[in-house]
Amino acid sequence: KEGEPATYENLAYAGLRINSSKEWTSFSQFSAYFKEGIKIKSLIHGDRRATNLFPDIAYALLTDKTLGAGAVIGESSVDDVNMKVAAEFCKANKLFWDGMISSRVNLREFIFQHAIYCLLDFTIIGGKFSLYPAVPFDEDKYDAAGNLTHSGTHEMENDKDVVIKAMFTDGNIKDLQVAFLSPEDRQTFKANVLYRNEKENGFSENESKIIRLHGTEYNDDPLETFDLTGFCTSVDHAVKFGKYVLATRKFVDHTITFKTAPHFINGVQPGDYIRVYSTTQHVQRYNNGANLEDGTVVSKDTISASKTFYYWNPSEEVVKEATADFSTPSSIQPFAGSLFTIKESEASDQCYKVESITFGEDGLIELSGSYAELDGTKLAMLQKWDDTDVDNPLFDVE
Repeated sequence: KEGEPATYENLAYAGLRINSSKEWTSFSQFSAYFKEGIKIKSLIHGDRRATNLFPDIAYALLTDKTLGAGAVIGESSVDDVNMKVAAEFCKANKLFWDGMISSRVNLREFIFQHAIYCLLDFTIIGGKFSLYPAVPFDEDKYDAAGNLTHSGTHEMENDKDVVIKAMFTDGNIKDLQVAFLSPEDRQTFKANVLYRNEKENGFSENESKIIRLHGTEYNDDPLETFDLTGFCTSVDHAVKFGKYVLATRKFVDHTITFKTAPHFINGVQPGDYIRVYSTTQHVQRYNNGANLEDGTVVSKDTISASKTFYYWNPSEEVVKEATADFSTPSSIQPFAGSLFTIKESEASDQCYKVESITFGEDGLIELSGSYAELDGTKLAMLQKWDDTDVDNPLFDVE
């Protein structure tokens, strides 16, 4: 019989009323299709509403005292300005998070992992948790007085020029270290991205898209599966993520760390781009190889023209230096049976994306960054994403 309304606080509940006892002999399962979730603060609109924007969800998990860690973290420890930009970015690019959190999770690990799925960077800036787009986008612009001069669409801009926030040289850096990724981390692959095909008031079906780098040399790449069925309901979202992880694997091959004085990084934050120009340290792999007995040169990359190189022959006791034309077999023949490495004489000038900025024990600032290859003034990893480039695409989508 109907009685007083249920008074469970902070819970969603459902009831099923059955007026017949003859047709029903057992009832073991009950399914419901929820079109809206918990009402939380909307960073874009300012009110409380159901949302499928991951920055809104992350903000609630960090600040809400009922369903999140608000009693420990709170709003003062979250950069709501960057979070709002991230929410507008996800909305403009249709990167939605239609999922469910049904068990306890490590909050930092959860936000870090799922931020990448939405092409966002999860960082801590000035002691505040922050989400911000990991790729260039059409952002709002302000003048020196703080007045809005351009209202951005927040859509991805693959061809946008990279803004360099700082320049570092041998004169303002210390202890520059370069770490190249292992061969396993550089192995290209085919991304099998799983997503959920929703059916309103019905049961969803899991589908997949395979994204690989264009070219026959990538046909035999291993298949790596990314299961996004817990929250991804858009094939476009799945393909964008697949392209992003493949481009990252192809173009990011090393990281750097160095120390500098605090005033040299004024205005630089994690996620910004910097240039590093050095004449004493080289941040590209050496051109190593071997010159076989018949004069054939074996190396990772094709070497041509006249080069100065160091070489060692088992019959010699010391490493020697020489210059030869690698395009002419007779010029390189005298060094048959030796190992060599090309001598780097030019200064390196590379662009990097800042990953972290920390205080060192000696009072200096330690900065780490990942290599960001440029195609002119644009990020190389974001070029040729358009499927209309049939002559020379970067990806194939199956």
